Amino acid sequence: MALITFEQQTHKAIAAYFQLLINCVPQKNRLKFDRILEEVGLSNGAVLGGAIGKAVFRDFKQVLYNTQDQLIPDIILTFSKAVRLSGLGILGYAIINSENIGKALEVSSRFSSLAYSNFNFEVCRHKDIASIRLLDHMPSRLEREDFICSKYNMLSRMLPASTNLSKMHIQLDYPRPSYQDSYWRFFKSSMQFDTSHLCINFPAEWLKTTVSGADRELYLLCEAQCAEMLAEHGLVSNVIQKVRRIMLRPDGIGIGLEAVATKLNMSPRNLREKLYQSGTTYKQVVVDVRMSLAKQYLLESYMSIKEISYRLNYAQPNSFGRAFKRTYGISPENMRLQSVTY
Repeated sequence: MALITFEQQTHKAIAAYFQLLINCVPQKNRLKFDRILEEVGLSNGAVLGGAIGKAVFRDFKQVLYNTQDQLIPDIILTFSKAVRLSGLGILGYAIINSENIGKALEVSSRFSSLAYSNFNFEVCRHKDIASIRLLDHMPSRLEREDFICSKYNMLSRMLPASTNLSKMHIQLDYPRPSYQDSYWRFFKSSMQFDTSHLCINFPAEWLKTTVSGADRELYLLCEAQCAEMLAEHGLVSNVIQKVRRIMLRPDGIGIGLEAVATKLNMSPRNLREKLYQSGTTYKQVVVDVRMSLAKQYLLESYMSIKEISYRLNYAQPNSFGRAFKRTYGISPENMRLQSVTY
C-alpha cells in the first residue's frame, strides 16, 4: 500500500463525503442544495466530478448542517446510515481490521482528527455496561446529533448481524426533535431524550467481540500510516487543546486572541489560520470552553446561575441564559432541575 499524506487523506475523504451527501439529497431538492454548496464555493457538478478544490472538513460540516437547517430536517440521520467505514480511507481500514470492537473504538478515538466527525470521546466501563461518551462540548445540537449517529453507525456495522441491537440504550442530552420518527427508524435501540449526558450504553462483553474479516497485517500497516499522518498534522490539531488549556486557567476565561497567540509564541494571524485548519474559530473555542464549564458548574456545584454567568465573563445572566439554550436546547434552570430528577 502506497504511503499517503495527511492532505491526500483528507482531500480524498472530503470528496467521498460530499459525493455521498449528494446521493442522500432527493433530486427535487438538488437546486436548493446547490445554493448551499455555493456558500463554500462548490456545486453539484463539481462535487460529483470529484472537484472539491481546497475544501476542508469544516466546509463539509457547514454544508451538512446547513442542509439540515434549511432543507432536509433529518439529513444527518440519512447520511450517517449511508456511511461505510471503508469510506473513511486509511482510518476506516484501520478500524475494520482491528482485532475486536474495543480496539476499533480505541483506534477511532485516537485518530479522530483524520475524519470529519473528529469528536473527542471515551469508552468507559462500569460493571457489565460499557459506554461511548462524548468528552468535548459540542457547540450545537446538530453536532451532538452527528456524534451519536456516527458512533452508533460504526458500532452497529462492526457487530455481527445476529447481534440484538435493542440491548443498546441511547441517551440524548437534547429535546425530542420534530422528526423523531426518523430516530426510531435509525436507532434499533431504546432512547431517552433530555438527559444530562450524551452517550451510547451497551453490554461490556461486546468490546471483546471479534471484527469479522479483520486482517492483522493490514491493520498494522494502516495504523502505522494513521500515526504518521497524525504526527504530520500534530502542530495543527494540538492548537485547539493548547488554547483550551490557557482559557481554563483561573484568569483565562476573558483572555483575548492576541494574548493567547503571544502565550503560544505565534502571531494572531497564524493562530487564526491554525484554528481554521482544525475546523474551528477562536470565537467558537471561547463558546466551547464557556459552555463546557457552565454545564459542569450547574451539575456539580451549588453556585447560582447569576454567579456562574459572571464567572464565565458574561455581562448579564440573561446573555448567559440565551447562549446556554442555543447550545443545549434547554435553559440552565431546567438542566439543573433535570439533574436532580435523574
